[in-house]
Amino acid sequence: MTQTCYFFGVDYYPEHWPESRWLVDARMMGEAKFNVVRLAEFSWCKLEPKPGVYDFSWLDDALNVLEGHGLKAVLGTPTAAPPPWLVKMHPDILPVDYRGHPMPPVARRHYCPNNPNYRRATERVVRALAEHYKGDERVLGYQVDNELSMGDEYCYCEHCVNLFRGWLRGKYGGLEELNRAYGTVFWSQEYGDWSEVHPPTPPFDLCNRSLALDWFRFKSKSLVDYLELQVKILKSISPEKFVTTNLPGALHSSVDCFEMGYKLDFMSWDCYPRFAGGSEPASTSLQHDAARVMSGGGRFWVMELQAGPTDGYFSYPIGLSPEPGELRKWAYQALARGAEGILYFNWRTIHFGKEQFWHGILNHDGEVNRRYLEVKKLGRELENVMRELEGSSFESEVAVMFSHESLWATLIEKGYYHVDYYSQISTTYRELWKLGINVDVIPPNVELSKYKIVFTPFLYLTSKDLTSKIKEYVSNGGVVVATARTSVKDEHNNVYVTGLPGGLTDLFGIRVTDYTPVPPTAQANVEVQGLKVPAQAWLEELQPSTADVIGLHEYSWLKAKPAVTLNKYGKGYALYVGSFFTPRLAQEVVKLALKLNQVKPPVEVEGDSVEVASREKGDYKFLFLINHEAVERKVALKLPQASEAKSLLSSSVWVGREFTVTLGPHGVEILKLVTDAQA
Repeated sequence: MTQTCYFFGVDYYPEHWPESRWLVDARMMGEAKFNVVRLAEFSWCKLEPKPGVYDFSWLDDALNVLEGHGLKAVLGTPTAAPPPWLVKMHPDILPVDYRGHPMPPVARRHYCPNNPNYRRATERVVRALAEHYKGDERVLGYQVDNELSMGDEYCYCEHCVNLFRGWLRGKYGGLEELNRAYGTVFWSQEYGDWSEVHPPTPPFDLCNRSLALDWFRFKSKSLVDYLELQVKILKSISPEKFVTTNLPGALHSSVDCFEMGYKLDFMSWDCYPRFAGGSEPASTSLQHDAARVMSGGGRFWVMELQAGPTDGYFSYPIGLSPEPGELRKWAYQALARGAEGILYFNWRTIHFGKEQFWHGILNHDGEVNRRYLEVKKLGRELENVMRELEGSSFESEVAVMFSHESLWATLIEKGYYHVDYYSQISTTYRELWKLGINVDVIPPNVELSKYKIVFTPFLYLTSKDLTSKIKEYVSNGGVVVATARTSVKDEHNNVYVTGLPGGLTDLFGIRVTDYTPVPPTAQANVEVQGLKVPAQAWLEELQPSTADVIGLHEYSWLKAKPAVTLNKYGKGYALYVGSFFTPRLAQEVVKLALKLNQVKPPVEVEGDSVEVASREKGDYKFLFLINHEAVERKVALKLPQASEAKSLLSSSVWVGREFTVTLGPHGVEILKLVTDAQA
């Protein structure tokens, strides 16, 4: 991804505040060097107060005030919160749970994306919005809806049920083919008419596994189709304006986020590192790296970046307040991984409605505070930094594969394993992150040839196309790393009967001949190249055919049996681990994989642990160092290909190939590395 420009701003709700306040807000935003705001994504009742009656005057006035202080706008289509008049007119738009109960219209997201009445209402309001702002230079682009998603309990309305049956008919052609693919002879479920097919209901593991997986696929497709409905309208009217949407998490489970990304100019996501107590920094970087890949060309935005303590949600407590330096640090963490736009959520903390304690940059009183002063300082700092970073790119030699279908298959069997799919992805990623290795988080359908190493943890479900693709990749010189429960099921969510890992036994040069869960209270270990490291949750006995054994089990009846193998396949290598990753096991396997294809971090780091990421621009490399702790960190760097490092954030210069950088609490440093040849 090449950085060409940047957008820095905030999510703003002028409809929540007196018009007399707008000028004050715009002035303060301009002084913070913001250049963009997001508006209107929850304002359907203001934009269309009555059926077919549109009022854009208040939004026009707000845009005029904002433009006067150098601020452009991203307009959200307002479809995440249908107004009461629409529910009253068409109560059938409410999604229906699996018990037959409509969702009460008391919050937001109370609509079915497949409902014809809702889709028609969507078309009307989106078209009116786009037509009104056609050619308006105050508007940069659009955000479709808000956090498009759907819970497991929805939607079972008649429209969804009938569309699901039609989708199945289109996929399988006939009931004979569906019965064969699903194995409906089990429990006497063979269908004789399409009207007999009913969607599965929670708990999904009690239902036919193939039916359940197709239901997850259909629900994802429903959301993607609804997104595309809006994208087509917006692009047909204003092709020059970008269209994006904001994910509630870059790897959300209710929709294939990568498929959604293909419909957009770029992907955006909402980042709250301290929501409900906080998440680890590696998890945030992982989602940045996924959002960048979803955007195809690499552009992505953080449409909502935490600006203050988050509200309580779903019995979660009010979140921790960002510590001094964290708002700045989180922005640089996103920029390091290729973000083109960063908008804080939100400008001012609202005093009514649901999110009374979801704090913005300003508190309820709207006065200057430490958070505002921090982002104001950052805004001025970014003006210089982004001039240097313009034209730079984030390059990766390593990928971690994230399969929504494997995720869904494991969610259908929730609780069957003592680890979940997300944990295996994040454990793998974290060990690469700790080494400062740039990573792409990729879906199964991308081209693999650009990567030297591809990690496929817990790739539970595969297809013939995917197994062939992975084999070709390794045969041509790539390295693939797999864990336990790889390729257990085919594309119909049925277990392979040809031996595990299904379709990949020749690639890995092994067969899984036995396995056992490991209770959370039990201690299991694996010996890898002379080191004893913890394993967890699931152990497999591996029978090598062509693979070399490089690790042994140390657990009960599996003691001294093969646990880790390495197989030469064509020009590449296939490494298999007969256990789920623990952090320590992942650490050793990652180091081994990096050596196999000579992948090295951009810099050797000793001393205190910090996040390291790099970007490139011609012959220059930009090194981001980010301290995620509230204490000072001293980092010893070894730069074998550099003779001089210049700070983009200060006048500091380090000369020589080895030097120490001191980072304050939540501190950041960006080094421009100059090689001997350039000096």
